[in-house]
Amino acid sequence: MKLGRKYKLMKFLFSIMKEEPKDMDKLFELLGELKGVPQKFGQFLYLKDRRRYGIFGRLLDEGIPANDIALYRRAQQLTNHQIALSEKPIAAASIGQVYEGVFEGSSVIVKVQYPEIQENMDHDFRFMKKVFSLFFNFFRFPQESRNLLLAYLEEFEETFQVETDYLHEEKLLKQFHELFADDQRFYIPTTVGQFTKREIIVEEKCMGMPLRFFLQEAAEGEKREVLDLLFSFYFQSFLERGILHGDPHSGNFFVRKDKDNIVLEVIDFGCVKVYELSFVENLKSLMMCLREENYQEVPKILMSLGFKEDEIKSYGKALLPILDTIFEPLLLDEAFDFKYWKLTYKLNTIMGSKVFEKTLSLPKDLLILFRVFHGCIAHVYHLEEKVFNVYRYIK
Repeated sequence: MKLGRKYKLMKFLFSIMKEEPKDMDKLFELLGELKGVPQKFGQFLYLKDRRRYGIFGRLLDEGIPANDIALYRRAQQLTNHQIALSEKPIAAASIGQVYEGVFEGSSVIVKVQYPEIQENMDHDFRFMKKVFSLFFNFFRFPQESRNLLLAYLEEFEETFQVETDYLHEEKLLKQFHELFADDQRFYIPTTVGQFTKREIIVEEKCMGMPLRFFLQEAAEGEKREVLDLLFSFYFQSFLERGILHGDPHSGNFFVRKDKDNIVLEVIDFGCVKVYELSFVENLKSLMMCLREENYQEVPKILMSLGFKEDEIKSYGKALLPILDTIFEPLLLDEAFDFKYWKLTYKLNTIMGSKVFEKTLSLPKDLLILFRVFHGCIAHVYHLEEKVFNVYRYIK
């Protein structure tokens, strides 16, 4: 079985290395079949490049549910047959399948893990590390670059491993529920705690429209109102509590109209990063220094965030343009036009102008933060005018 999985993983990796991948429908089916790490990676590719990987958008919402009678019966068994469970699944997440049901007159959803998900995840990460090591040796990558990329892969693995424990997810969900309990703009579902185990969780069902479909169909004004809620949710939880919902893809958000108000419903708290509040304050200080062009304190703040002193010195005067480019949307009072951000192009231009002695490695604590921020920004591209004010959320 594992030989077949290795072959499919290699097929996927070689396909995405091509400049213009072909047979995207078959590639989508392959990711839906593999589940786990490959499906999560497909979700990331969609957020990164919707034009090239448009079909992967389905991985965010419903995936490829399978009518697995054994998994359905497992869900019934774990809930002691107390939930009137629909036999047909409504979604297939990366680590488990989702069913809807009724418990004591209320609509609920039941997430139950695939039986071999932990084994497959361990296998996939081991295999990917071997492939990357072979790739590094063949192309003679610098040792620093090897260590950096492998460290990022290990961070991804650690984050993903946490998602397989629904008991841990329930604890994180309760933190968000407490934070937004008095804010009617947001809805965080509660769990039916009596059923929660490591491999299963039961939650209130969200009744809104999936975010992706809402952003495709809504009027421009309503799109902007929902994006305001999305950014408020992220910045408020991070700046006030140091907790960050790590999965900003549209399948984790629903939009419900409550009379004249719009409510953002949020699910899936398995991937959450918890930060020290000192880290949050240091990051805010960095942005304020860049905004006010007070550059003397920048190296010290960067080291407090996890950057290495020798790497900071290696980049010298090029460091500030790099930081200004990365944080550009957060440094302006007015709305920022994301058509002109072109982050990769600008960074390549700056860093290609000189040979640096050291590789500027992004600290692990910042890695998920930037990934989440870029995932949120991806939703801005649903607007007719890609202009949006982000700075207001950190004032």
